[in-house]
Amino acid sequence: MTEKFQGIVLDIVRHSDRHNIVTLFTRTRGRVSFLSAAGGGKSGRVRQSRLQPLAVIEGDYIFRGNAELQKLGSFSMHRVWSDIYFHPVKRLIAIFLSEFLNRLLRASMPDEALWDYIVGSLSLLDNMKSGIADFHITFLASLLPFVGIQPDHTQYTKGSILDMLAGQFTDRVPSHRDYLQGNDAKLAAILCRVNFSNTRALRLNGELRHRILSTLLRYYGIHYPGTASLKSLEIIHEIFQ
Repeated sequence: MTEKFQGIVLDIVRHSDRHNIVTLFTRTRGRVSFLSAAGGGKSGRVRQSRLQPLAVIEGDYIFRGNAELQKLGSFSMHRVWSDIYFHPVKRLIAIFLSEFLNRLLRASMPDEALWDYIVGSLSLLDNMKSGIADFHITFLASLLPFVGIQPDHTQYTKGSILDMLAGQFTDRVPSHRDYLQGNDAKLAAILCRVNFSNTRALRLNGELRHRILSTLLRYYGIHYPGTASLKSLEIIHEIFQ
């Protein structure tokens, strides 16, 4: 049956001389992989230019429930980013986030609130004039409740330990090594309250930004394996050091 879709481009992989596999996080069906024509000529180049990491597209397709790959026909832009692909730092952040989200949403079900959060956050990034260096930190911190792993920061008191496996603050040292204590645990509690309206209060330098990002990815990696080891992470560290 024919359905309308709105999707965020997570990944594009060459499948053959004639086709690519385009993975989308769609608003109504979650993660869906499409077979997309990769023809030459002007129309082919225009099509490929629109399928960039974190592009947001919409269109109609015939959903085949037993098919591993759906067929991506004609589509249009649901949102047009005016700066993300032209600003070198924003483009790098987009590459990093698309890789992260592609790992995070490997078997995702429909989640309209999560979809709206991602698109809304990208709209902020597209229009940002300052504070860009902290965007990915704020994005990952604010994403925690949407994927169900945000610790309850109201349980934090001075000296508390964050048990990263349990995802909660405690006064006892866990028997495993995946925990934070001291200033790291305090910072984790602060990050649980961070959003795009108050992120400037963090005032991060390069060293602290590096430490926070590594810790956030370590935490995500515990709960969503594969999200901690990203190819783009080294470049992100170098750029924002």
